[in-house]
Amino acid sequence: MKNKLLFLTLLVFQFTFSQNIPPEISSDGSQIYCPLSFQSIVTGFNIIDPDDSSIDALYIQISEGYVEGEDFLTLAGEHPGVQETWNAIEGKLELTGNGGVQVLYVDLIAAVYDIKFNSVNPNPSD
Repeated sequence: MKNKLLFLTLLVFQFTFSQNIPPEISSDGSQIYCPLSFQSIVTGFNIIDPDDSSIDALYIQISEGYVEGEDFLTLAGEHPGVQETWNAIEGKLELTGNGGVQVLYVDLIAAVYDIKFNSVNPNPSD
């Protein structure tokens, strides 16, 4: 049985017209995926931004080996300040604030810890 190694790309977008220090993102969690399980995508995650407390959106994408219709990223748990949108064509999960407002970093960090990867394929490839 092959195990799928999960590679993700985190993209952050902040739109502003003033001088802005970009956020620094750190994450840990390169793990071997156990078939048919729901696995957290990170074991450690943080955003440090000295001049902002929120952002427009965070994108998390399966960057290697993505199979549309088999592989998924989902937000588990309750996150009232965060809205998720899954793009199945690109294998990308978008996290934004509810109602078009920016999402607070504190809410975003908590949400990322609750994002799960799963594949419905019982024998996913590397």
